[in-house]
Amino acid sequence: MLSSSENLHIIESLGLIIVSHNNLLDQQSVERVITDLKSNPLFRKEYSILIDIRKANTGLNFAEIEDLSHFVFDKIDDTGLNKFAILTSESLLNKAVQYVRSYKHSSKYQVFSALEPALHWLKVPQDRKSQIDLKLSYLNQ
Repeated sequence: MLSSSENLHIIESLGLIIVSHNNLLDQQSVERVITDLKSNPLFRKEYSILIDIRKANTGLNFAEIEDLSHFVFDKIDDTGLNKFAILTSESLLNKAVQYVRSYKHSSKYQVFSALEPALHWLKVPQDRKSQIDLKLSYLNQ
């Protein structure tokens, strides 16, 4: 069953996948995104992914976050994705950073509280920022 709380959009010209979580963030919701991604005909292995959790609500404690990060690491590693940027709010920043610290390859995973540095790190031209911002706003509805 597909959930309306995750939204996924692929921008082929940028090799970028945008995912928006605007509801509950847990292992089930993450698993659905990964499954949706793998079954998407537009998906290419070398793409990068930007995950927006600024509007997500997560009641996870640090131990659960660590479990989730190991789960994602195991699953995402075999998708062959290039880079993994997490866009988060100030209130979730510590949780997201903790999440990435639990990963094995921090060069592939970074946490950002603003879109511009995330796009810069993903090597997405800044002139595409408004397009991506618009898409995120749309996905967050």
